[in-house]
Amino acid sequence: MTGRRPFDTYVVGATDEYRLDVVTDPEPDNPQAVVYYTATDVNAACRQAEKLLAAIDGPTDRYGELYVHDGDGIALYCDTIHLPA
Repeated sequence: MTGRRPFDTYVVGATDEYRLDVVTDPEPDNPQAVVYYTATDVNAACRQAEKLLAAIDGPTDRYGELYVHDGDGIALYCDTIHLPA
């Protein structure tokens, strides 16, 4: 994974917007769900990502790839959030 993927959003110039790709199978490029949200910083975004993973239906063992919007339409990889079984 390159860590630079398109960030499909209509908020131009946003840098506090995050995207969580919820992954439930071994292929991370086919997420079960994609959630966009804002957070004050990456730590708050990670905490929110944990809550979102717990709320989304899916297998017990799932994870999310967290990205931040760079302000120019690109998603920069931040972290992998794992919700263990």
